[in-house]
Amino acid sequence: MHKKKVGFTYMKSFIFWIAFLLLQLLGHITIAQESPATKAYYVIDGSCCGGEESDPHAVFGIETSDGYILLGKSIDNSGNENGFAVKISKNLPQEKLFLHPEEEESFEWSLVIGAEDRRDGFNSAAIYQDHIFIAGYKETQKDVIDRFLTKVRLQDGKVIWSRSFPSKNQKSSSAFESVILTSENGILLTGVTNSDYEEFEGFKSYGNPSGGNAFSMYFAQEKITSDSAPNTPTWEKEYKNSVSGKSVKEITDTGEFVIATSTPEPMVAKVLKISKNGNLLWEKKYPNHGEITDIAVTNDGFFMSGHKGEWETGIDGSITKISETGNIYWNKVYGNPVGGKQKFSGLGSGNKKIIFDECWGIATLKNEGAVMACGTGIEGCDELNGEIKNQCEEDPRTTWRSYLIRIDSVGSLIWEKASSFTFPGEEGDDDVPSTASEWAFITKNGELASVVDLAFGIGLEIIDLNR
Repeated sequence: MHKKKVGFTYMKSFIFWIAFLLLQLLGHITIAQESPATKAYYVIDGSCCGGEESDPHAVFGIETSDGYILLGKSIDNSGNENGFAVKISKNLPQEKLFLHPEEEESFEWSLVIGAEDRRDGFNSAAIYQDHIFIAGYKETQKDVIDRFLTKVRLQDGKVIWSRSFPSKNQKSSSAFESVILTSENGILLTGVTNSDYEEFEGFKSYGNPSGGNAFSMYFAQEKITSDSAPNTPTWEKEYKNSVSGKSVKEITDTGEFVIATSTPEPMVAKVLKISKNGNLLWEKKYPNHGEITDIAVTNDGFFMSGHKGEWETGIDGSITKISETGNIYWNKVYGNPVGGKQKFSGLGSGNKKIIFDECWGIATLKNEGAVMACGTGIEGCDELNGEIKNQCEEDPRTTWRSYLIRIDSVGSLIWEKASSFTFPGEEGDDDVPSTASEWAFITKNGELASVVDLAFGIGLEIIDLNR
């Protein structure tokens, strides 16, 4: 009797502790939620950006007080890049709309810069008061690409001033890749300088410069508020052994900045932290991250976005979280979403060796975590052989989809959303265009805005995070 009583008491205690540990474990497991609903989806074809065949490719978006501006590069008649920016009103109906000058609902204005047989493009923008400062590159008649900055009135797209800023070696090429408005109401720009023309493959999701040096360039408030273009920046700093400042963000409580960049080839992800005057505070490499595409500030460090893998083994989205001093908290990969709508309904995980999940911008959320903007799909079936070629050709993922990934502060997946655009009334049609999310930002009222590249143009998807 005594032994049985002891064993029974022991067993109750054992079960209690097992239950307690399971509850503790479950408390740290994030169960993926259903993805949030799309509130509005606006698309535009090449009519915005140089003509019906201009094939616009949006790589950046920003919110204004009364609308949104998307920008990137389009194609001119010679097959070279033009820069474009287009403004979409906030007063449009909250539904799926094709915005075209011949339709009842259209975009407000568009701006296109560039000359035939020359390479020009827009990469990023910042807003101050009633103007937007658009940064990119513009090719000269001497076959040199220069950093290019233009000030544009938000109301109607009128250009107030434009100026190119050549490399110190004026025979070398350069470009702005990122720009932000600082807490002191100046603008800070980063990009690449002192590069060879042949090393300019592109920027953002259409390539990377492979040579040159990263830089930061600052214009104080009095320089950008003038109606005349500044002749020189307030200051400029160059960072050797780093290729292009792909993205720059301010650490608002310190006035310091972080820059996402990479080493020269073979490229390795790299982060620079600089002072408010551009002086280098530290630099660190992250060989396990893969290609770095953006950086975002969080309450205890920084999120780095990008992707890693190879053509032969597939590519996955990659997020690395680092501390305020650049130490790694964790790196996690994401991708191969299952299921979907239209022809993607019931889709399994597929063969990850042929699926590419390519990720670009990342935006932090006020409560915690972040959302990363990606495209997911398959390409290159013609280069395969045998059974894997058959799998590739039969997989509906040869049509790319926009892919948004929401994570918490420790990198656990909260939800993922792989989606396509369909015109109203054609929701059941399997013939959907390829799409990819190129940039994401959180609006002033807490919605998620996804900048989308489509097979026939550009788009802006507004997602309600509160649903």
